[in-house]
Amino acid sequence: MASRLTPREREELAVVLAAIRAAGPALDADRATAVEIADLARTALPDINEVEIGRVLFFVAAAVRQLASTGHDPLAMGNVFTLAAIDLTAIAGEEAEPP
Repeated sequence: MASRLTPREREELAVVLAAIRAAGPALDADRATAVEIADLARTALPDINEVEIGRVLFFVAAAVRQLASTGHDPLAMGNVFTLAAIDLTAIAGEEAEPP
């Protein structure tokens, strides 16, 4: 089956996968959790193409790494992504209030 990723996405993913593989078996638990998250996404978002879900998760993973490298704690990261989701899903012209 041909990849539905762009050439740039394939290159970026190859770099990430090489780093993950270099870590060796230490990431086995992370891989199991990743499969669980992917399965949850498939169940929760059945009408959205898996490649699109993967693109979003890849973007989020890069953003989390960047936030973590600047000292954000997990709760702050959760707040950042919640506020971004509110910004993206707010009805045009209306101010969304955070939960």
